[in-house]
Order: sequence, then structure tokens, then C-alpha cells
Amino acid sequence: MTAPPRACRPHRSQENPVAEPESAYFVPSVDTAARVLAMLTRYRTQSCTLSEITSALDVSKTTCLRVLKTLQAHGLVAFDATGKRYSLGYYCVVLGSRAQESLDYLAALRPLMRECARRTGHTIVFAQRVPGDRMMYVAKEDSGNPMHINVSVGNRFPVTDVSYGKWVLAFADEAERRRLLADGLRQVTPRTRTDPDEYLAEVARLPERGVLVSRGEYLPGVLAVSCPVLDSSGGLRGVLVALGLSDAVDEDELDALRSVMREMGTRCRFDGGAPGFTA
Repeated sequence: MTAPPRACRPHRSQENPVAEPESAYFVPSVDTAARVLAMLTRYRTQSCTLSEITSALDVSKTTCLRVLKTLQAHGLVAFDATGKRYSLGYYCVVLGSRAQESLDYLAALRPLMRECARRTGHTIVFAQRVPGDRMMYVAKEDSGNPMHINVSVGNRFPVTDVSYGKWVLAFADEAERRRLLADGLRQVTPRTRTDPDEYLAEVARLPERGVLVSRGEYLPGVLAVSCPVLDSSGGLRGVLVALGLSDAVDEDELDALRSVMREMGTRCRFDGGAPGFTA
């Protein structure tokens, strides 16, 4: 299930968040290039005109054009002369592949994700928190089931919008929880929990339960069953999520899915400097 492509709509610069830079080492043109690439990874903004990019990133057209043409020369950005739109270039495929190979914990996690997809028949994704208080899909495994949820690595969502973002709050301190909830909870679908007290009560139960089930909280008709992936100190490394069609999963199947994901949560742990996942 993939939403039909939509025209690129301008987004302000907060849609392409970056970590707070150290001013002594900050290079504005490199920052602009990084934000351009981040913007083009988003599904909604994967193909944009110069005007749309400059409006979203709040940079001048002259500066942005120079950055785009430099990225294009290195194969990091492609330009469609007919539609006058920019998108990611071929060399991003190489970078993405090399990055996944070099991230040891992803290499160690993938066999478990494949096993999980095979046992559940659902799409399995690994999501991590990224700057801008968002969750991002950094890896996925499809089950081969013709009736499945299709997602893209790189998709990002506000932490408090998606159900599995609750794991971030479950392992955060009180001050961080208050900060994340300072602007309230957005009503994404009719099933979204928007009462802060109810939301936090569910968050408080998560570490003991070890698994979270959500039906239609972010997308109508989509089931999400998630478990945490922890590091050796018990901190949150990321979240493993099984995504499926809610109407296709009855209570018995949900119990089995919940059991598999709880098992995965106990087997997925990053120990010190090396992956510590159990096969």
C-alpha cells in the first residue's frame, strides 16, 4: 500500500531538521547541501523545482542553484530538464548501500528482521529517532505476502504522531517527556490518542509489556505491532515494527504476532561496541 505520488509542496526548514552545529566547524554551503539531500529523501518532496526547494529551506535561489549543480556534478542529484525538477541522483544508491554495509548493528539485525517477516507474514521495519523529534525507517524487510504494507526506507514521522514513537517517551526522562508533549498530541486519525494523561499512562506500561499494539492510530486500516531494541545499558537503540492490514489480522493471529514481536524484543540487543543479537 503506497499512497499515490503528490506534487511537491513547500515545507519550511524544520521539515528537514539537522543536529545543532558547532559554530566553529559549521559550513553553510555544506549545510544547505545536506538539507537538500534530506528533503529529496522524503516521499512527498522526492521531486522538486528550484523554487520549491528554496522556499522549503529558506535559502536564496542563487546559493541553492549552485549547491544543486554541484551535487548534480557528483551524481548526488538528478535534474529533469522537461519538468525542471530535482531528485536524488544515482550515486545516492551507492552511498546508501555502503552505509548499510558499514553499520554493523543493521547487518546483525537483518537476519532477525527476515526471520520476523517470514514468521509473521508482515512488513518489518526498524525505526530510529533522528533530529527534529522524528522517527525514521532505516531498514525494512518485506514478507513476500501479496497483501502487505509497502514503506520506504528514509520515511520520517513526528515522534508523537506514530504509535511506536511511544517507545521514545518510555525510555526518556521526565524533562524530555514534557518537552516532547509541550505542543500537545495531534489528532491524526479518529483512533489517535490525544489525551496526555491517557497517552502517558500507556507509555508507563510499555517497558513491562515489552510490545505495543496499535490499530489505525496513524493510518486508517493499518496495524502496527512494535518492540524496543535496546543497547547494553538499557537505553533505546530503535524500534522494530511489524506493519500489516488491520482487517486481515484476527485476534488469534494478533496474539501470535504479539508473541513473535515480544520474543524479538528479548533477542534484539546492542551490546557495547558490537551487535549482540541472538539468532
